[in-house]
Order: sequence, then C-alpha cells, then structure tokens
Amino acid sequence: MRCFVAIELPDDVRACLADLQRQMAGLGRGVRWTRPESIHLTVKFLGEVPDAQVAEVCEAARRIARKYPVFDLAVAGTGCFPPRGPARVIWAGIPQLPQPLIDCQRECEDVYAGMGFEKENRAYRPHLTVGRVNDPGLSNRIRETLRQFEHFSGGDFAAGELVVFQSELRRGGSLYTPLARAPLNGS
Repeated sequence: MRCFVAIELPDDVRACLADLQRQMAGLGRGVRWTRPESIHLTVKFLGEVPDAQVAEVCEAARRIARKYPVFDLAVAGTGCFPPRGPARVIWAGIPQLPQPLIDCQRECEDVYAGMGFEKENRAYRPHLTVGRVNDPGLSNRIRETLRQFEHFSGGDFAAGELVVFQSELRRGGSLYTPLARAPLNGS
C-alpha cells in the first residue's frame, strides 16, 4: 500500500484553505482542487509499503514523534511548483520552519532510509497542496492569480502528532486513511 507520514490540519485552517480555493475557482477545470479534508503537511512520502512492513513503519513514526515537542506552524502565502515553466501544483505555504519540524523531517528521512525507503533527493519544502494543474497552458494565468494571494493567511496551529496515512488513488481523488497516530512529546 502507498503510505506517507504527515501532520493533519485543524478544521479552521482547512476552512481558510477551502475559502482560498473558492476565490481561485475562476481558473476553471484546468485545476483539480484538493478536497479540504485531504489537505495535510507531508513530512515523509514512503511510497509502496509491503503489508508485512506496515506495523514497523507505524512504530518508527511513534518512536520519532516521542523525541520532538509540540510546535506551532503558520500557514501563509501561496505559490506553485515548479517556480518556472509549466505549473503542476498550487500550494499554500509554511513560511517559518520551526527547528523541531526540520529535525523531525530529517530523522524521518534517515530512519525510513534505514528501513529500505528511498531518501528524498530534494530539499524539504513544506507546503500544503491545494490544487494540481491539469492544463499547463494556464501557467501564466495561475501565477497572475497567485500574486493576488501572496499575503494569504490560513492561520496558526499547534502540530501535536505525526500520522501515518495510507493513500488510495481513486477516480474522485486520493483517499487518505490514518493507519497510526504518533503523538509528539508533550501532546
């Protein structure tokens, strides 16, 4: 099964992101908007996990989470990936990275690499995917639209746990099912 480790968002932040999506709805069918309840902050994408290894993956998340304190995150700004050329992803940002998030993400990379999962070769760029671009011809229009939302604020929240999710690809979009919740130290 496809799995990843992430931080869930509180309902008020998801509501702000849903409002942002509504305001950008003029981009039309060229963008497939992420369902607000599915928006999350990925810490480590694992990819395919053999059934026999799922329990070990979940236990590793619990061990890692116990080492880090609860930390605050702010959701602000918008952008797209890649920054030049045809846009593929529209995101809301996490502009200030608390040290516990950076350290936790690095440890996830190391621990899961030791379990046979591929290390990410790009620098960690925390973001919240709000939409995926279906029509690369919209790239200029998307960037113009995003300039209107560069001061977007989605609120602040305390990250209190890591969640191991199963990801199932479906016709209406991915379905994310929590497999394990790993409270951070102090939550």
